[in-house]
Amino acid sequence: MRTVKELIESGVSNVKLNILVFGPQVVPISAVERTKNLQMKRIEIRSELEKLGHNVKYAEDVVDPNLPSPHSNIFFQEIVIMAEYDLIFNIVDSPGSIAEATLIALKPTLAQKAALFLDNSYSEGLTAEACRAAKIIGADFNTYEYPKDLQECNLLTFIIERVAKAQFVKLLS
Repeated sequence: MRTVKELIESGVSNVKLNILVFGPQVVPISAVERTKNLQMKRIEIRSELEKLGHNVKYAEDVVDPNLPSPHSNIFFQEIVIMAEYDLIFNIVDSPGSIAEATLIALKPTLAQKAALFLDNSYSEGLTAEACRAAKIIGADFNTYEYPKDLQECNLLTFIIERVAKAQFVKLLS
């Protein structure tokens, strides 16, 4: 007979999640050092979560601009797409990721499965307020110190812990 620990660990490891990772678009890799570092972190997050067996996508992997209007509107498509995923991680830095953070802040069902990461040097202003609004309705909202937290993998550690919690919740559901 297996122990409770073995049952939980086995059960959790068998729960695979559908995860969206937003942030600076990864193609092409930017010549701007800051943007490049954020792109590389986004790539690393996806890679690490895929190694754990999860289905991880970028929005640019799933939107379809070839649909007929108004369905071709990527903004509307992202609302539909986010609803279908178990978790949403957003490195809030680029114009698209700011729009996505705003969408999350407007919909509690999205906020409750989202984690937003904002450079602490941007802790004032409308983008930060959108992130705080998302937190009020259920999102995880964390600031990070650039470049320290990217280099020390603090974002990745938080994401892996958040994924493990979501796996456990899904196991119990």
